[in-house]
Amino acid sequence: MNRQFAWILILGAGVFACTASFAQQKRPYNDLMKDVAATYASVKKNLDANAAPAAAADAAKLQTLFKETEDFWAPFKTKDALDAAKSAQDAAATITAAAKANNVQKAQASYNSVGKFCNACHTSHREQMPDKTYKIKP
Repeated sequence: MNRQFAWILILGAGVFACTASFAQQKRPYNDLMKDVAATYASVKKNLDANAAPAAAADAAKLQTLFKETEDFWAPFKTKDALDAAKSAQDAAATITAAAKANNVQKAQASYNSVGKFCNACHTSHREQMPDKTYKIKP
């Protein structure tokens, strides 16, 4: 009886974990972009303050957020958005590595390239509505 109960607990935990993971991946895109914007700003603030460890932590978070962005665009097969998300991930990884090495100048250069990837995607794939909100254009 105890073995059967243990298996039920394990199965229940697995289902819960999968459900929680799925729910996390399907959060609204505008919430994801708000997280990207806040984290991007925090990276800049930390680089400007020469707070390399904090900048590295933020850049690692940014890398994860851009992976989530890539996952959002994957079903649409929108090549330029996917490429921008992947390139932004790579640039965020470079920021992380440079900041960990206390090379703030190199981290700053990569920070600027992240902004270019963001801008290119925003220009191509979002449209401002009359109420000043944005609509995504896959």
